[in-house]
Amino acid sequence: MTTATMTHGFALPSARTVINLAIGGFAGLGFWELFSAVPTAWFAEYPLEPPELVKALFAHQLGLTLSTPVAKLLHFVTGFLFYPLGYWLLTRWVKSFGMPADGWIWGVITYFIALAFFAPLAGQHFLLNDVPRLSAMSLVGHAIYGWLAAYVFEALEARRA
Repeated sequence: MTTATMTHGFALPSARTVINLAIGGFAGLGFWELFSAVPTAWFAEYPLEPPELVKALFAHQLGLTLSTPVAKLLHFVTGFLFYPLGYWLLTRWVKSFGMPADGWIWGVITYFIALAFFAPLAGQHFLLNDVPRLSAMSLVGHAIYGWLAAYVFEALEARRA
């Protein structure tokens, strides 16, 4: 059984692979939620609050006011589905280093997506450089998120083989 289906020369993940990606994403996101709220608040004096970034992004770019539950939903879907799909695309289409490096690298990439790309679009400082301890904790949290999500996904995929 393969983890991809060819469609017009374009490889798509199988349904089972998408489920495994989502399970890995949930594992990573569960870690992220705890890490962003507790150790980050202790070390940086503030928790990381991704839904606030989502709300600021929509307000700044589109003039829309999102409710906190909608912003949380968008962050959760990104964390358990879109970022894991990005990991799959990166590691299946680009020469990869293998685990665990791929997971760590993808986690760092998600940090840059959030804080180097989306934060400035939301009217915040690039990489939250105005609050360096918060930025550092975000980097650590994203790196571990990426590793954990990838680890769980790859372990589930290996069980299928």
